[in-house]
Amino acid sequence: MTMEARTTTTRCARFGATARSLFLVALLSASTSCRITDHTERDPAEVTTENLNFPSSGYENVDPDDLPKMEFSATHVDLGKVVQGNKVDLNYSFKNTGGSPLVITDVRGSCGCTVGKNWPKEPIAPGEKAAIAVSFDSEGRSGRQDKTVTVVANTVPPSNVLTLTAEVVGPSSKP
Repeated sequence: MTMEARTTTTRCARFGATARSLFLVALLSASTSCRITDHTERDPAEVTTENLNFPSSGYENVDPDDLPKMEFSATHVDLGKVVQGNKVDLNYSFKNTGGSPLVITDVRGSCGCTVGKNWPKEPIAPGEKAAIAVSFDSEGRSGRQDKTVTVVANTVPPSNVLTLTAEVVGPSSKP
């Protein structure tokens, strides 16, 4: 290493040490200038935690009649006897009897044989009617079937459970 390179390296090392020392001095000065912790020296215009008011929830202030509500014409459908292998499509009709737009976020069947196929994706205004299409596939099923479809929406309660029953009998005869 040349003499000039060694001199530059030494100067950089000294500068780094000096910068670290200045930082520590500034940090100590800032920490020693803290106020006494008995809070007697408070500025009267200072905002403190006593000035803040956070309500536990805004829910208490909501009129229940203002919330969306699903009122189904029927929440249970009995399909009667269904021949094994057939698919049955049905609709669950409902009305928004609440005071604000209703939004359905999910429709989920209890198993793969019962599927929510189609439901309104746009908000349903108060007083409007709509329907949720559900399909039941009896393939591979036999005997009594009790299935559910859960509808999740911005309602109180946040979910509604729809049910269907069927008696699946003998396989269908295919020519």
